[in-house]
Order: sequence, then C-alpha cells, then structure tokens
Amino acid sequence: MVWKLFVMAALYSAITVAGENPYIEPKTPEKVPFSATLTPGGAVDITLDRQRYVVKAEFSLRPGWAKFTEDKAEGFTSMTGTGKELTAEGPGFKLVRHIEMADEAITVTDRITNTSSENLPFLYRQYVTIDTMKEYRLCGYRVYSSHGTGNDSINSTTIVMPEDGGSLGMLALNDVFRVHFKAFARRKSYGIGDDELVIKPGVTQEMSFALFPSRASDYYSQINAMRRYLGVNYEIPCGFTYMAPNPKGVKSLHPDYDQLGKDSTIEEICDRLNYKSVDYVCDLAVPLLGEPHQGSAWLELCKPQLHRDFYKKIREARPTAKIFHFFHCFIEFKDRLGKGFENDKCLLPNGNQADYRNPNVPLYLPFEGGKWAECKEKTLDKLKNDFGVDGIFWDEFPYSATRYHYGAPWDGVSADIDPRTHEILRLKSSVPLVTLPWRKRMVEWIADNKLMLIANGGGAHTRTMMEVFKKYKFLAFRETGAISNLYVTHLSTPIGLADHITERNEKDCYHNVVKQLDYGCVYFYYHEQVAPFTHETITKHMFPITPIELHEGYIIGKERILTNRSGIYGFGDVSEAELHFYNADGYEVERKPTTIKKDGKLYYEIALGEMESCAIVRK
Repeated sequence: MVWKLFVMAALYSAITVAGENPYIEPKTPEKVPFSATLTPGGAVDITLDRQRYVVKAEFSLRPGWAKFTEDKAEGFTSMTGTGKELTAEGPGFKLVRHIEMADEAITVTDRITNTSSENLPFLYRQYVTIDTMKEYRLCGYRVYSSHGTGNDSINSTTIVMPEDGGSLGMLALNDVFRVHFKAFARRKSYGIGDDELVIKPGVTQEMSFALFPSRASDYYSQINAMRRYLGVNYEIPCGFTYMAPNPKGVKSLHPDYDQLGKDSTIEEICDRLNYKSVDYVCDLAVPLLGEPHQGSAWLELCKPQLHRDFYKKIREARPTAKIFHFFHCFIEFKDRLGKGFENDKCLLPNGNQADYRNPNVPLYLPFEGGKWAECKEKTLDKLKNDFGVDGIFWDEFPYSATRYHYGAPWDGVSADIDPRTHEILRLKSSVPLVTLPWRKRMVEWIADNKLMLIANGGGAHTRTMMEVFKKYKFLAFRETGAISNLYVTHLSTPIGLADHITERNEKDCYHNVVKQLDYGCVYFYYHEQVAPFTHETITKHMFPITPIELHEGYIIGKERILTNRSGIYGFGDVSEAELHFYNADGYEVERKPTTIKKDGKLYYEIALGEMESCAIVRK
C-alpha cells in the first residue's frame, strides 16, 4: 500500500515521508503555544498561530436564550469579569465562568446557581462557527453532511478541522454533562451541549469542558491529546476469552466440534488458551445444567463446585490464567422472579417496567439501600467466596437496554425538556447517574478484596467512575457487532470484544483483529462458538501494552507497536525490537525488515499487504 502523507511537522506521531513509506514514532508531548481569554461578551477566544476560534455559548430561558458571544452577552441582567473569570446573572440563575490553561487544553468551568424557587430547566450549549470545514467528527464518527448529532458519554467530543488547517477539540468533562451529552452540527456551527439538565432551587451545578486547539488537522491527534489530558494511558496486561463448564454436546459453529466445557481435557483447554494467547478467562453460567444467567434465582441455583472444578482445570492448563465470572446488575427473569424488588423497577415514561427487549427479562436498578442492590451484593460476595474467582466481568456496566428511569428516586438533574418552550415535560433519572453511588462502592469493594475488574460498555461514562478505573487500572471494552463502536473506546481502554455476529472460524477472528487496528484498538476474544483453533496469531504478541498513541491502522505502546499498515516504525529512540509478521491467513511468516538509522534513532521499514499485520516488540 502506497501512502502519501502531506502533513505539518507537528502532526500526531512526527511523521515525515521517506520514499513511499512514512516515518512513524511516538510524538514527544509539548506545550501548545495558544492564548485564551474571555471576550467582552463571555465567549472563549482562542488563538494558535493563524488559527482563531471563538467558542460561544447558549443557555435556555423561558422562552428564548441567553448567550455568550464575542462582543456582548445577551439575555443576562448583568455581567462583570476579567479575562479569566466572569459572573453573569439572568432570570432565575447566576453563572460564574472560569478558564484555566493546561499544556494542550483550556478547561472551562461554569458554575450555575438556581436562584429561583422552582426547578430550573437549563439547556446548555457551547459551539464554534466555521465557514469552510475540511472534516468534523461527532463522538468519533466522521459526518459528511452539514447537519448531524451524536450522543456518547465516553467519546463525549466534537472535533473540527477547518479547511485553513489545524483543529479544535471540545470534550465534556463532568458527570452530568457526560451522561446528558449531545454533539451537534447545524448551520456551520459545531458544538457540545446538554438538552436534559435541571437545576434544583438553591443548588449550584458545575458544568465543565475542555478545548484543545492544535496545529494538527486530524482526528487521532486530538484523541491522543485528550487521552494525555485525561490520563487514561495505562497498561492492558493480557488477552481475554469466555469459557464455561458446558456439558458435552454443546455445538460450536463448526458441525464437527463441540464447545469446550467441564468434560474437556486439560490438554484441550491448554491448546485453546495457548492458540488464543489469553490469560484472562471469563466463566459463564450454564443454563443446560440448571443455572440462570444471573438474576435473583442465581443465588440459590448456581453450582459453585461445578465451576471450582473447571477453574482447577483451567489453571492447570495455563498456570498464568486469571479467572473471571460474568456479573450483571440490571437483569432479572420473570419465570424466576424474586420478591421484594417492587421499589427497584426501572420504569418507562408510560409507567411500565423497562425490559431487555423481552418482557420476560425485566430491568431493575441497584440504588443504595435498595433490596435489588442487596441481592447483587450477595451475588458478588458469592463469586468471591464460594466460586473463588480472581476477578469480576461486569456486563453492561453503566446501564442496560435503557438509559433513563421515569420514577423514584429522581437523580436531581435530569428531565425531558420541551425544545421550543424550554419547559420541563417530565422528570427522569439517568441510569448511570442514579446507580453511580452503588456501582462506585461495588467497584471499590472489588478492589479492596484484591479482585480484578473488566467492564463491558465502558467505565468512563462519568468522570467519577473514570477516575476510579484509572486508580485501580481496571479495564473496559466495547462489543463490535458494529465495529465503529470502537470510537467509544478512544477515551478509555482501547479494547474491542470480538464480533460474535460475523466470526465463524479462526481466520474470521484474525481478520477482525486486523480490522480493529484500523481504529487503533486491541482485540479480546469472544466465546466458544468458534472452533477449532489450530495455531497462534498476532494476539501472542499483543500484550502487555501500555498505549501511548492510537492511530488509524496502528497503536503505539510503550512495549510494542501493533500495525496493519506499511511504514517505517520506531520508538523515537535507539530501542531495538523483535518483529513478528502475520500473513492474511493469520500465520506468522518470516520476513526481514530493513533497518534504518536516522537522527540518532532506530527504525524498521515494513511492508504489509491486505489483512496482514506486524507486532514490533521492544527488546
């Protein structure tokens, strides 16, 4: 593949062109020489070289809008301030704005106080206006039309790349902003907002976001600056797969092979784990042996000894293995419905109970002090003490089939708001917010009990939980039935779970490993439906990896670089490396790369074809 890259010298990974292949190495982070101030009208004015961005704001009134613009504030009764802080008052509220500089970003904090005697609906929007746009992204997704919206609580971003060069990233920070997050583009305006915020009387709600001016004009440069700002580049130690103690006769997708299970030999389990090159093994319930997937009945019907015997085999087969077990905090089963959970139902706007797209699988919410939360705490305790697991795999960690609950308790900040009148239509609760205190306590319980945690759906839906995951180096991934879901991982641990919809054999699995590198992500295997596995592949050399930079086609880590693109790769120093090449069928093949010494640094020039890959492992 021939790449011709015409980029500025300050681009994301210090790429320069040598013949047909680019030099690729990690960028040394530097302070970006921007200036930023608050304008007379309350907007944020940012200058970097010849780039200038004026980030304006809109705040809902009833009816109409209060606005921060470049020249004057509109809709406020008063405003005073300096270049870094201002105070503005409007009908029923006071807003204090403060900006603070970091090496690569400006942090903007708005403290909004409801000075009225009733709940205050408060639509909140920040945006820039750009006449000629080269490219823009909403929550990671490139949008080709002039109008668009996005809503994701982890990749809570709008990133703009004007035709004149450079870029600006906008990132929502605080918990409430993230769970309500909306990215938007309309009429040459591009921004981030919250259309569901309510502030109670006398309460001050903090809303914060970060702005990233950059000389680079690509998406991944912005993402890497945001990852550095958030501090989410920590180690991903091992590969992952599911494996349950199924009885004989549970077929894989291949008609000649059963799934592995309780009667499999140690040698069979050893081969499977070794060929996948995984040390994290996630156990599941076995419905064929009478175990529900979870829910309240699981506490009575689970079979700990069945699983402990299976764990013994796994640990003998691969002594480095760590055993996890599936856990879910929202689903219940009607045919085995427990008692005492009436007050813990997750409710829809019509008052009916929400379900898992199946009325036989109703949803409940683990509130602090609730009976359902108590049931789920017993589940975690049983997994630790009776099963003897090394870690918890927490499925659908922030929420399940619905993001909102229309009943008590209220989270104190969420509502459906009429977009025309700006009046409250109905109060509601964000599931990630209203369950946050309990989930945070359980995550800390997991850590205090020396267990590991892997979460499906992401651990960074709120800044609070992101900080907890960072503290304990816990992992999160996203499922890839739609591979573009990987955009969500870009501000968390960049891991994609295998695609259980399309993978039918080990070659399919390898091809999805390669495809996930298109998003700068590493790969976790799925379940035992795919069989057989007959050889190792690049996952043998994928871990451990501590991400430094994500890019389209490759990921640069402290320990290794994983790529599906031709190029001239190095670690930015004289580090030597072992190179492992894999062909389009996923087999390792012998190739001798060209070694290049340039500017006191060592590089390896590699050439890859379609569906080929290479692991460059630092010695």
